[in-house]
Amino acid sequence: MTDLVTLDEAKEYARVDGNTDDALIAMLIEAASDAVADYADGWNGTGDVPARIKLAVLVRVAAAYDKRETLNEAEGEHTLVLPYRTLDL
Repeated sequence: MTDLVTLDEAKEYARVDGNTDDALIAMLIEAASDAVADYADGWNGTGDVPARIKLAVLVRVAAAYDKRETLNEAEGEHTLVLPYRTLDL
């Protein structure tokens, strides 16, 4: 899976200056991109990344960066991605 946001976008959103944590943030971007894409299974992954999906990744990255000791999902993340979710009954 391709990262859904750039390192610069994530650092700006999380208000991170400098490059000390770039490797950590890159790992968080990769994990968040995979998790959000798995949840937004109704989006085919082509074309520009929808703003809601991009924001969900940014929220997840910032939450994981700020609270590294937990694996909790970011608040509101699923609401952002819900229109891209396929629900099977």
